[in-house]
Amino acid sequence: MHRRHRTAAVRGAAAAVVLAAVAPLATAHAAPSPDPSPQPTNRGMLDAMRRDLGLTPEGARARLAQEAEAARAAKAVRRALAGRAAGTWLDKKSGKLVVAVTGDADARRVKDAGAVAQRVTHSRAQLTGLLEQIDARAGKGVPGVTGWGVDARANALTVRIDTRTRTAATDSFVEAAQQLGAPTGIAVRAVRTADAPRQQGGTVVGGEKWMPGDEGICSIGFSVTGGGRRGFLTAGHCTESADQVAYGKDGSRLGTSNRGGTHSVDDREGDFGLVDVDRPDWQLSPDVAGQSGAPAAVTGSQEGVVGTSVCRSGEASGWHCGEITAVDQTVDYGSAVVDGLSFTNACSTAGDSGGAYVSQPGDPKAVGIHSGGSTATCSGGGDTLTVFQPVDEALTKWQLTLTTGGA
Repeated sequence: MHRRHRTAAVRGAAAAVVLAAVAPLATAHAAPSPDPSPQPTNRGMLDAMRRDLGLTPEGARARLAQEAEAARAAKAVRRALAGRAAGTWLDKKSGKLVVAVTGDADARRVKDAGAVAQRVTHSRAQLTGLLEQIDARAGKGVPGVTGWGVDARANALTVRIDTRTRTAATDSFVEAAQQLGAPTGIAVRAVRTADAPRQQGGTVVGGEKWMPGDEGICSIGFSVTGGGRRGFLTAGHCTESADQVAYGKDGSRLGTSNRGGTHSVDDREGDFGLVDVDRPDWQLSPDVAGQSGAPAAVTGSQEGVVGTSVCRSGEASGWHCGEITAVDQTVDYGSAVVDGLSFTNACSTAGDSGGAYVSQPGDPKAVGIHSGGSTATCSGGGDTLTVFQPVDEALTKWQLTLTTGGA
């Protein structure tokens, strides 16, 4: 049995030059994560909560149980109130979900849902209405103002101020926001701090993780530019949905997958796609994540040759090397029949789809993009077979240029 490193098992081809009817291949696109409801027996979460929240093992387990119950109650409240709640939060002392409401009928519905109702003066509609007015007043931004929003516990609004960049315009905006709230009695508080939030981007590195929306996990291939775009190549079966938000390894947004629906191929032509890196806090690099974290900076691209060595980098299994065993192969994945693929005996596993294949050593060249592999993972067992899409085909089709470094 082989896999394309996706979720469904599909038919494939052997590593021989002549294809035969063999067991299926699967994609390396990892399946979506299971339901993330907190599990009191999850040792990793317990350890992290003890460390970061200063809890005892018993306290951590109790908190996880309370949060699981609060999540259930929140779902029931949403159904019962149809969006009328003026706010919700978990009360640390009681361990109960608290819901802000303005009327007796809604308070009874909250209680029936298993939560605690707290009567407040201002409804969700009033808070939202004031927030929209402040949005309009802010326009494209105000110097020194880092954001604004609802404070559910206080049944009020806040405007966040960076004291380091505060100007007269900052004070004027806060005063105007407070005046907007005056007719309804909604307080608008200024929260001042010598800091400002920022998107925590990073560097696009081949072989590292990226996430296409909520469809699972894939790996970065190579950074590219061209046609007014900057982005990275990855597997086409990772980019099938048009205009899907793409997230980096730290969970922050880095760009858009298959922008416009014109940059994803997963058929006879090949298995390659493009993710536009349109967030300025993410930078392109020529690097591919290597052994023990040491990057390999590609200096260009080259065609894979049977019998030559190649190394593969993927977010799931890391850095592994082998030989190219066949080129120009057709693979039937079940979900797609793809021509022009190459085989290697470098191990791989689910989540490696889209990762980078490079020649080694000395002068690393981009060779291919990971497409799929056999059931034999890097933990051993079975005959190792991995499949890659030659990189030059994608570069040529979309007139892209690799981001390269020095030899």
